[in-house]
Amino acid sequence: MEHYISILTATRFDEDQKRIITALSEQNDFLLVGIEDNEINTIIKAERLKPNILLLDLQLSETDGPQLVRIIRSRSPSTLVIILNDKEDNILTSLALKAGISGFLVKETDIDKLPHVIRLAVSGGCYINASIVDSTFKMVTYFSQFAGQTQKIDENLTAFSSYERHIIMDIANGLSDLEIAKRLNFSEGTIKNSLTVIKRKINLKNRINRIQIVVFSLVVGLIRLDQLDIYKSNGQFLNDTIQC
Repeated sequence: MEHYISILTATRFDEDQKRIITALSEQNDFLLVGIEDNEINTIIKAERLKPNILLLDLQLSETDGPQLVRIIRSRSPSTLVIILNDKEDNILTSLALKAGISGFLVKETDIDKLPHVIRLAVSGGCYINASIVDSTFKMVTYFSQFAGQTQKIDENLTAFSSYERHIIMDIANGLSDLEIAKRLNFSEGTIKNSLTVIKRKINLKNRINRIQIVVFSLVVGLIRLDQLDIYKSNGQFLNDTIQC
């Protein structure tokens, strides 16, 4: 009996579904068992059919993609989840990996690689978009210089006020400047000015974006992973993406 790799796809957009189906259509050992466009039906179908592969567009989830992955994996542990996203996102990739994915692809550049990525996942591998791997490695390498400098770390811990740490925490939890302003009862302009001060205190030569602020703060101990909403046990997430 011929062995098929059963595949369930889940994305909100018809155009993405068409691209996925086209990428899979010429593979004789692939069996498309379902096409879904919302979270609830995806969870139900994955639990009932237990496909070998779920191709999951993170835009399907309006609140928390990695949490959706965890739910599906708990309902159907044998299903390998490969996620698709509109853009590269180092933090989101890390969260998704913790949730138990077998691949992270960028829709614009990686759709054609789906057959290879699916077979890699079935064989026990995991595919991450090369640009994400490269940028993550560069970022970690760049900021790791601070990990071995005790005096520098102590200086950084004392340089930031409690108010600035709250802002950094909110950035790590995915809040926009406007959302941070509303939460702290300040104007959006005040938050933008505070971010400028924070970037100046980090004192790195390159242009600093929000992801770098969060990575730096984690490395030097300004904030801890267990303080973030994304790691709280109740599973309630504000947003998994960090806006650059």
